[in-house]
This record gives sequence, structure tokens and C-alpha cells, in this order.
Amino acid sequence: MNDVRSLQAEIARWETDLAVLEEECTAEGWSEPEKLLFTLHRTVGTYRRRVLPRIVADGALMLPAMPDSEAPAALAAYHAIITDELVQLVDRMEELRLELIRFGQTAQLQLQAVEVLAAVRALGTVVLRFGQDVEIPSLSARLSPEQSEQLTTAVHAYEKDLR
Repeated sequence: MNDVRSLQAEIARWETDLAVLEEECTAEGWSEPEKLLFTLHRTVGTYRRRVLPRIVADGALMLPAMPDSEAPAALAAYHAIITDELVQLVDRMEELRLELIRFGQTAQLQLQAVEVLAAVRALGTVVLRFGQDVEIPSLSARLSPEQSEQLTTAVHAYEKDLR
């Protein structure tokens, strides 16, 4: 659990760092594009130097033995998915940062950069919430037909709202 706590501390430190950065940039009168570039730079550096190495090397997203025999495999898949998504997002963030520097501040590039930054934040939240000390009784749930229908309806409604 220490690996998870260490990972949580790094992500929390990054969030705090970004809040301090926002205050400093605002106080110094930086433009929004300048703030965005610096935020991207700081995020890429933090994730590449501190967060991703912990996830990859330490298996920090893994939890100890679970009561369900299928849980370790599910947790390994979760670890692989989160790691892969974060690596791709950080790589894309670096590409966008370089494009913003090279091609200037276009609204489209800025929007993409903000979206990628939001996705990294969202995955960071998932890592923090999943890594908390919680008891997971089983990852294989058995839904009643009524529950399954309710879940399907809710998913379809959500997908419709996204469009």
C-alpha cells in the first residue's frame, strides 16, 4: 500500500503545484496561452519524472490479494489500461505543447491541450480514488435482469447525452 500512497502523494503534489502556478501566473499578469504552455510543460515533466515511473516500475495501482479469484487479473488489466492511457495522454500533451510553441496560439490547439490536461486530471482522480483503503468484496457482480435493464438504459441515456 506504500506504493499507492506514494503515487497518491505525487498526484496530490502535482495538483497543488498547478494551483500555486495558477496563482503566480495570474498575479504576474500572464496571458491564458502562456499559462497553458507552462501548465502543460509542468504536467509533462511531473508525470514523466515522478508519476509514470512509479506506476510502471512499482505496479503502484495493484492492491494486495483479493477475495475473488479473478480479481488479481482484473486489477492487472486495470493497471495496464491506466498506465497506457496516461502514457498516451502525456505524449500527446508534449506534442501539443510543441505545436503551440511552433505554430502559435490557435484556438484549436489550445482546446485540444485543455482537453488532454482534463483527461490527465480525470485519470489522476481515478488513481487516487481507486488507491484508497477500500474493501472490494468481488469484481464479478451478478446483476438481476431488472438491474441489468436499468444499467443498460442508463448507459444508453448517457451516450445519447454525449451526442
